[in-house]
Amino acid sequence: MALLVATNIVWTGVGIVRRSVLGLMDTMLSPEDIAVVRKVLDHYASDGVQFHALRTRQGGARKFVSVHVLVPGQWTVQRGHQLLESIEGDIRLALADSTVFTHLESLDDPASWEDETLERGKTGASEG
Repeated sequence: MALLVATNIVWTGVGIVRRSVLGLMDTMLSPEDIAVVRKVLDHYASDGVQFHALRTRQGGARKFVSVHVLVPGQWTVQRGHQLLESIEGDIRLALADSTVFTHLESLDDPASWEDETLERGKTGASEG
């Protein structure tokens, strides 16, 4: 019986330490949270709007989302900015305790496609 109690104490302790460490370190959002973000983005994937360079992280209780929003080159800055405000607001509503960063880019500018990875100029998408 004592061994069973000791095993339970160790198991519970390991779980507490693990959650504490993860709370202090940056980790990417859970697949469920990422699905929530993608659902919001999918809602806006019309009128030629595209997204890339989706990056997420969680630091403590705060969730962070960063995404590049690509719009047709003929859009005005005002129209693009209004779209970003809507996207950011919808993600914040759908994902509690989140901070959202968006970056507006033109679909017509080849340089817009060079920043899908963390290091500009390298190819391939890095999500998570």
